[in-house]
Amino acid sequence: MITVACVWWGTKFPFEYVTNLKASIERNTSIDHKFVCFSDTDVPNIETRILKPGYDGWWNKLQLFDCSHRLTDRVIYFDLDTLITGDLDWLFKYEGNFMGIEDVGSVNVHQPHLKNVLQSAVMTWKYYLWNSIWEHANHNMKEVKKEYRGDGEFLHGYMNPLRYELIQHVYPGRLKSYKYQVYPNKPNDKTSIVCFHGRPDIIQAQKEVITTPMATYKPQKWIKEYWNANA
Repeated sequence: MITVACVWWGTKFPFEYVTNLKASIERNTSIDHKFVCFSDTDVPNIETRILKPGYDGWWNKLQLFDCSHRLTDRVIYFDLDTLITGDLDWLFKYEGNFMGIEDVGSVNVHQPHLKNVLQSAVMTWKYYLWNSIWEHANHNMKEVKKEYRGDGEFLHGYMNPLRYELIQHVYPGRLKSYKYQVYPNKPNDKTSIVCFHGRPDIIQAQKEVITTPMATYKPQKWIKEYWNANA
């Protein structure tokens, strides 16, 4: 059995991000799994693990590695701001020790320093091999926060690069950045995962014109085709 996990904390994302992610994963894999939400509150009709207090924002994601939650031997994690657009069986069949994503900014010619940099928007790992991540972070959180700007930067600094792989390297074309690789087009048939990062988020990308320092993003109707609990 595989556990698919997400983290829903605070008020940044409305509840539909949880239900739509769950539904889209169920539509796009034939492999048996259970869906678990790590949250600061009980989540209606979804198996929930209550987050330990004292953490905020993305630092809560490190609680995924706390083996006291007794998940299954294999865990797959998705950020809530992730759009599933195609078959996920390739990800569910991965058997390595740990795989995350390469920083999506690495595709930009002006950000070569982001190549081979581990980030945590999508991860899969052998659950009982990585409790040390939680133990280190939990006992040294003040120092961790001083040294690193977020959970992904911490994982990149803490983990031995010989012990993990990157999705874009192992499965080229399967995961892409909405802003850098997909917009404004609909993703091709090979792409299964579209990462939204910063602005626009998934809801904004459907309804609002969003201007960032890099570009202006206009609403795209095709997103609704994939981001819908009832599709």
